[in-house]
This record gives sequence, structure tokens and C-alpha cells, in this order.
Amino acid sequence: VARLVGSEMCIRDRSTLPDSMPEVPGYDLHGHFLPTDHTGGDLYDLVVLDGRLFVLLGDATGHGFGPALSATQMQAMLRVAFRLGADLDNAYMHVNNQLNEDLPDDRFITAFAGFLDPATHKVEFHSGGQGPILVYRAASDSCEWYKPTSFPVGIMELDEASAGQTLELAPGDILGLISDGIYEYHATDGSQFGEDRVAAVFSESHTLPMAELSQKLVDAAIEFGGDAPQADDITLVLVRRLPD
Repeated sequence: VARLVGSEMCIRDRSTLPDSMPEVPGYDLHGHFLPTDHTGGDLYDLVVLDGRLFVLLGDATGHGFGPALSATQMQAMLRVAFRLGADLDNAYMHVNNQLNEDLPDDRFITAFAGFLDPATHKVEFHSGGQGPILVYRAASDSCEWYKPTSFPVGIMELDEASAGQTLELAPGDILGLISDGIYEYHATDGSQFGEDRVAAVFSESHTLPMAELSQKLVDAAIEFGGDAPQADDITLVLVRRLPD
């Protein structure tokens, strides 16, 4: 939740991001945030709640204080919902419906919200317009791509809580939540970094610590862009199940 300093709110100056990565036995976690300005509209959260890892990545439309506040509002409402005992499906529905009331008509948030159970290695998630979701499969040295499970958060009201999607991580597998600041990083000729280049970085560097893999991916996108400036916030969350 955003912290108050005097009468001012510190927005996306990293006070709303985790100070450190939570410890989850058998897993290597890393989050990375590179905004285009001081108040980017992206956000991520990694926190252990009742023995499960809550994973959030949000990307609010636009740049500046408005989108930053929208993303922080979503993060805070989800945290409160879980503290009050809501499950993922109901929390997602109610937060979506509240943001549908609160946000201007031209604003919305693409978001991945899920829980990893480190005992079963299963990830239950909702992905509102956030995609593609990458899962690197170590056994086959390949990437699986998961489409969004529904429309972006705050666009329209949900009538009922629907069940989220589930995936399972095998030893060495990586869940990669990557904002479009990477996928759509443009070169000067207008071409985009794209999914194939992302997959190539994972294939080459999947055994590295997630902090190093994250930096390699960011560096590869920036190198691909050449003289083209960064046009969008870059946010990554990488969750690797360590080999047995």
C-alpha cells in the first residue's frame, strides 16, 4: 500500500514495490521495474499470505500520477480483500467492479493476479487483459504462452466470480510476467522486440539467478531498440521453481 509522508503520497518511487523478495523454499523470485518517468503506471507485488505466494503485475493505461494512483489503488484493495478472507476469484471480481465505478471511462488496468502454492507448485490466476503470460518449460527448453483470462480490470462490471485458470510448475520451470514495455519495445525501423526474442533470452539464460535473467532481458530489449527511446514502462516478475 502506498505510504504517506506528511500530507503527500509517495507514488511509484519504489515505496509501493516490495523492499525485498519474499523467501519461498524451492523458488527463486525477482521483480524488476524500469519506468519511463518518475510516476510510471506499472506495478508489481510479491508477498507470502497464509503460506502461499501472491503475485501481482499491473499496467495502468497512460503515464503520470493518475495511472500510478490507479495501479496502487488496485494493489491496496486486493491486499485488503485477502486480509478480510476473500478468495482470489471473489477478490478479483469485487476489485474489478469497484474500479469500474471509480476509473474514468478512458482508463483501465491490465493485470495478472495469482497465488502460487509452493507445496503443490500450482499457480491459480486471473489475467485481466495482461498477456501473453510466459511459462518456460525446462524439460523441453520451450515456452508456453497463456492468453488473458478476461478483459482488462475496470472496463466493465462482472456479474459473478468466475474460476481462475491453473498451471503447474515443474522443476526448473519459470513463470514470466512481462509487461508490454518489453514485448513492444521498438527499434528505429518500427519493428518490435516480440515474443520470439523473449523466448530466446529465456532459452539461453534460464539457469541464471532470476535477477540476472531479468537484467539480461531488459538489456536485450534496450540493445534491440538502439537509438529509439524507451516508450513504455518495463516491469517483470520472474518465478522459477528450482531444480530438484
